[in-house]
Amino acid sequence: MASFITFSIQFESILAQSNIQQAPSQKGTNSSEIISNSIYTTQRMDNSLYDLYKNMTVPAGKDMTYVDVTTDGKIVAATSSADNQTFIVNGTNDQMIAKINVGDVPKGVKISPDKKYVFVANELPGSVSIIDLADLNVIKEVKVGPVPHNIVFSPDGIRAYVTVQGGDKIVILDTKTFEIIGEIQDSKGPHNLDITSDGKLLFVANAGSSDVSVIDTTSLQIIKKIPVSLGHHGIDVSPDDKRVYVSGIGSDKVNVIDAKKIELVKQIVVGKGPHGIRATSDGKFLLVDVSSENKIVVVDTNSLEVIKQIPTGKTPFWLAVPGNH
Repeated sequence: MASFITFSIQFESILAQSNIQQAPSQKGTNSSEIISNSIYTTQRMDNSLYDLYKNMTVPAGKDMTYVDVTTDGKIVAATSSADNQTFIVNGTNDQMIAKINVGDVPKGVKISPDKKYVFVANELPGSVSIIDLADLNVIKEVKVGPVPHNIVFSPDGIRAYVTVQGGDKIVILDTKTFEIIGEIQDSKGPHNLDITSDGKLLFVANAGSSDVSVIDTTSLQIIKKIPVSLGHHGIDVSPDDKRVYVSGIGSDKVNVIDAKKIELVKQIVVGKGPHGIRATSDGKFLLVDVSSENKIVVVDTNSLEVIKQIPTGKTPFWLAVPGNH
């Protein structure tokens, strides 16, 4: 576990030092054709959230890392890894609703499908904080293992899958009892993850081995590992389940996986340090936080080519798109 934590700290330090602003390209599709509602990115070095649709920066805490938004766009949750807080924001007007203390070094944050809870992965204590959205309090903290990083819910909301980087595993939580009901052993440093809309396949990006594990959620077995570019990685299963998009912050590429064939089909050069990655809800465009170049790159998912670059604040890190939860 110690070696993985050291690697993570060194890697993020290099990322912060290499942050360089580049002039954005404005050719191609207009932003209004791509962004028709509020889409959020965290901005680590600016300590803020940025709403692309409203062109509004929301001041938040220090070192804002992960963010999530409900399908209807009405509730936003984001973590400050330095302040050890989760921020709840009104997605209608981008006003702050609450600042909630959680465990040390919170990273991944996910709103449950029924919008009752927010789950937060706390790296230092090895726990998941569970926030009740009705009263905006932490109602339970569940120990899951060393250095948990991110979370995804099964589509029916019954299970929560948590990557545990220090234990090279995914822990499964029951979302009613908040108890651990299973574990899946994985590659080195399982980092971010996503799931198909039928809940049958889990795709896990592994930062320590720079590959993606494809897991059958019925058998809880890895059925394939797909090498990708150097991580850490963001990952997104497309809304139609046909592709899996994987960034690699240690490279300049986005990896495109055919979800049916379960194989890598293309790598797209987007700029130095891609991390946050999400398709628009209609699946037509892919948005990529290029963290070291302070921009969001837009990829046409039909041609798989970069068509636009949108400037951001310092170190855009993670994206949240309503309708692509």
